[in-house]
Formats: sequence, C-alpha cells, structure tokens
Amino acid sequence: MELSHLTGWLALAIVVGGALFGLGHQMGRALERERSEEEQRRHESGFYLRGLNFLISDEPDRAIEEFIQVVRLNSETVEIYLSLGNLFRARGEVGRAIRIHENIIARPNLPESFRVGALFSLAEDYRQGGFLDRAVEAYRKVLEVDPHHSKSLSALQSLHEDEGRWDRALRALKRLEKASSFRDPRREAHLRVNMGQEALESVDSDGAVDHYRAAIKVYPGCLEAYRQLGEMQLAEGKVKKAIKTFATLKKTRPSHFFLLVDALREAYDRLEDDVGFEKCMRKACRTPSASSRLLLRWAQYLEQRGRLDEAVDALRQGADKHPGSAEIARTLSGLLSRQDNREEAVDVMTHCLDHWTARQHNFQCSRCGFKSHDIYWKCPQCHRWDTMEPL
Repeated sequence: MELSHLTGWLALAIVVGGALFGLGHQMGRALERERSEEEQRRHESGFYLRGLNFLISDEPDRAIEEFIQVVRLNSETVEIYLSLGNLFRARGEVGRAIRIHENIIARPNLPESFRVGALFSLAEDYRQGGFLDRAVEAYRKVLEVDPHHSKSLSALQSLHEDEGRWDRALRALKRLEKASSFRDPRREAHLRVNMGQEALESVDSDGAVDHYRAAIKVYPGCLEAYRQLGEMQLAEGKVKKAIKTFATLKKTRPSHFFLLVDALREAYDRLEDDVGFEKCMRKACRTPSASSRLLLRWAQYLEQRGRLDEAVDALRQGADKHPGSAEIARTLSGLLSRQDNREEAVDVMTHCLDHWTARQHNFQCSRCGFKSHDIYWKCPQCHRWDTMEPL
C-alpha cells in the first residue's frame, strides 16, 4: 500500500479516535453528573421526608432543621422555602418568615401559583406581626392575581370586621360567598346591624331601618336587629309597631325571646295595657321552646304583683320542662317555703339535684380527657389502656 494511503487512514483514525474519546469523556461526565444529581435528589428526599414526619409528629423545630438542609442542597426549591417561612411564623419568628416570603416574591419568572402562595403567606406574616395595613394590601394583591382566592377573602373579611369597617367586611363576605358557594347569614345579619348602628349615629334613621330590615330578611332570628329596630320605633312613638317587632321574635327565635321582655313591657306600659302584655307572655311561655329564663321572668312579674299562686304554677311548669334548671328550682323552692309548703320545696331541690347527678360523668381519661359515666379499661378516644380515673 502506498505511503500516502497509509497517511490518510492514519489521519482518519486519529480524528475518529479523538472524537470517540471526546464523546466517551462527555458521556462519562454526563453519567457522573447524573449520578451526582441522583444522589442529591436522594439527599433532598431524605431531608424532606424526615421534615414531613417531624411536622406530623408536631415537632416543628426539628422539621425546620430538616427543611434547612434541603434548601442548602437546592436553593431553587420554592415549596420548601414556603414551608420554612410558614414554620417560622408558626414559631413566632415573624421577621424571618417575612424575609423568606419577600425573597420568594422577588424571584424573576416565578410561576403564578407560587407567587399567589408566597403573597398569601406574606399577608399571614403581616397579620400575625400586627402590620394590619400591610396585611390588607398583601391580601388584595393575592386577589388581583386570583379574585376567587377564598382564604384571602375570608382573612380580609375577618380583618375588616376586627377593625369595625362593617361595609368593607360585608363586601368581602359577599365576594367570599360567590367564590366558595358558602353562605353565612348570621354573620351577614350582624354586619348589617352594625352598619345600622353607624347610620343611626350619623342621624340617618332611614338608612338604619333599611339595614335592620335587611338583617332580619337575611337571618330572621337576628335578635339584635329586632331589638334595635323596635327601640327606634319606640323612640319615634310608634309603640304598636315596636310591639309587633318585639313579638315577632316569638316565632323566629323563641329561645331568645326572654331578652326582649323588658323592651316589650316598656312598650305595653306606654299603652297602659297590662292585659296585652300578660297575654303575650302567656302565649310565649306555652310554646315548647320556651326557655327557662323566659319562665323565670314571667314568674318574677307575677310575684312582684303579689300573685304568688300563679307564680308557683308557672315555675312548676318550668321545672317540668327544664328539670335541670337550678335557678327555677331555687326560685320555686323559695316561693313554696313562703307558702309553708316545705315538703314540696325539698322535693323540688332533690329532683333538680338528682337530674344534675345523672348528667355528671364519673370517669375521665388522664391522657386525652375523654369523659364517661362508666369505666373503660381501654379509652374509646385515645385507645390507651388503664387511663380512666374517677372524677
């Protein structure tokens, strides 16, 4: 073979050999890098899982130590940074939590879901730290990105409520209802009652009435709305309207009707209509849901007028309906003693005491606090053995 041919083949072999060597070297480095990355992932997973286990075991300090190891290995782990910030906040280190969450938000090209999570966490940091204006602003930023973020809406509503900004709290509540399909008529009613009080303080009686009526429409059992509206009507001389307003609660919230007895009595006194008041009270006391306090108020009214026998009869009915009411038993026993009926007075107190004794628990678990009438050698709640102690 000619020398020139040998030289050509030699050159080609050198080039190919060099290329293969380079490729092999790159593949080796790639394999080494993959092994290194795989090892790093294993380390991260180990720290992460241990951190989760410590969280489940209610050991936040040890969980923080594990999560810190994760972020040392991989500073791009946004989820762990978020968890760390939340853990610092839970431990009361609000300053550290704020710095972590602010650093996350400052990252370029941060996915929207992480930005929302970091903004919400930052708002929670501000709220716990007492920086309420900053918290409100942070919650609003969350809602700019995600208008249906229910946790932010709920937090914002609660903050406005704590600040006494009733109109803003109501707006946040209505947005929350749309976002979550969950209605809270009792909360809405009381927000409207407070808005009515503000209107009244601003000498806007029409606006106040509108708010009270709106509260009753939303939640017909809102006693405070009835009370405020009825007292406004009394102040304006609309006595019969006030009586109708107060008496309506007998149907919508009979268990709380006793709280309006004084206002109702004042209204009937203005009309000099004791018969009307007594008729209303008798009707209320005969309802199955009549509370022990209502029966007591009625008996006290009768006693004050020297109608002792009627008062005793009312309290006897009350004792039958509410055998565990110590106040009814005490008052009835006292009236019976005044009538020299000491035997029945003793029976009334004994019956009440027996009722109370039957309701009392006899044993309590020393580990979880579970109470029961009978002893269980294995606690039904925490499943520990031999932890039930007598009370």
